Amino acid sequence: MNKRQRKKRAYKHYIRAIFEGYEKMLEDSSIKELHFSYLKETTYLERDDQDKIHFTTKED
Repeated sequence: MNKRQRKKRAYKHYIRAIFEGYEKMLEDSSIKELHFSYLKETTYLERDDQDKIHFTTKED
């Protein structure tokens, strides 16, 4: 498997993990935040005071 395919597979796993984390947060309101990393990018899923879920992506 070449480098491009590995990167593509890792990115798909990253995106899938974000959405699975989002679903988990919808089912379990006690989870206040989750974070996922891919290369130099980190995505945070956080709840606000009204328990709404927000996505924030930052570059490291």
